[in-house]
Amino acid sequence: MLHSVQYLRAAAALAVLLYHISALSQETWGLDPERIDHAGAAGVDLFFVISGFVMAMIVARPGDFDGREFWVRRIARVVPAYWVITLVVFALGWVLPQLFNAANFDISTLLTSLSFIALDHGGGETGPLLVVGWTLNYEMFFYAIVALSAGLFGDRRLIGVSVALIALIALGQWLRPDNPTLVFYTDPILFEFVLGILVFRTWNQTRKTGQGLAPLAMLIAGSILLLIQWERPVGDMRTVFWGVPAAAILYGALGTLNFRNSLLLRLGDWSYALYLTHVFVISLYIKHIISRVTFIELPWQVHYLIMVASACAVAAMFHVLVEQPLSRWMLHRMRRSPVFTASSSQAAKNTV
Repeated sequence: MLHSVQYLRAAAALAVLLYHISALSQETWGLDPERIDHAGAAGVDLFFVISGFVMAMIVARPGDFDGREFWVRRIARVVPAYWVITLVVFALGWVLPQLFNAANFDISTLLTSLSFIALDHGGGETGPLLVVGWTLNYEMFFYAIVALSAGLFGDRRLIGVSVALIALIALGQWLRPDNPTLVFYTDPILFEFVLGILVFRTWNQTRKTGQGLAPLAMLIAGSILLLIQWERPVGDMRTVFWGVPAAAILYGALGTLNFRNSLLLRLGDWSYALYLTHVFVISLYIKHIISRVTFIELPWQVHYLIMVASACAVAAMFHVLVEQPLSRWMLHRMRRSPVFTASSSQAAKNTV
């Protein structure tokens, strides 16, 4: 485990949390929409760059690449917690639809959400029931390409993966498709996975020969590039304005943030749970708690602190009580399944 990557996971999740606090506050109280912390959404871009880096690191490990084990680990890591939250959203949508601004709470949308496929379910909308789940559709798509390329073609450097993603982006820019699904899977945001792969290749080479002051310079430059556009909506150039600084921050952090901090490591562990659950916490606080506790006047900074602390507490409980146990259970069950056991045994015989 790289401590720096865990710290950046924590930072990415907290950035997205602050973005949604800002956006929902403006929406609820009708404040100036230009004051939204737009750059906080760059936490998603940092997640994508980190994902590209981590997958490149996993695939580059010595020894044979086991595509089935790769998939089992990815599924056990991502699917159980996401399914639980999605089913909670679906149940709430059926019982209390007034809690949601707009969503199609039907079986087809539920199945599409659970399958991590971005299909149009009305009005050109491809997002799943969980509002932040669109990013996981990209993640699973990326994992599938990695597993196919590395498992079937021995693409351990992920060159084929990078070429495939760039080709999809180029195809989208050339054809400008109207189909929402095609628009989703040819979005330039896919290039952020490629940036993560490039960061790994660069870091893996330079750490052996010495990096000098380059990591510190990259970390400072990437952070400044994000800070100066704090309230600037990114528009169509998201990969340039947010993805490139995110890649610089990752490379810089790998060479500078090598200390150990227990709290930051815990926040890194909770980052996935925080990402999945934070919208519920801030929605409950902004839309229901504040509106009922009108006799207490607090500065907005205090409200932010309360929501951040509450979201982290909920994430910690969800991680310990739901995410970890379910991930371990699924990993155990999938490894013991007849199909997986037979395939692994055959692979071992072939290796011998």
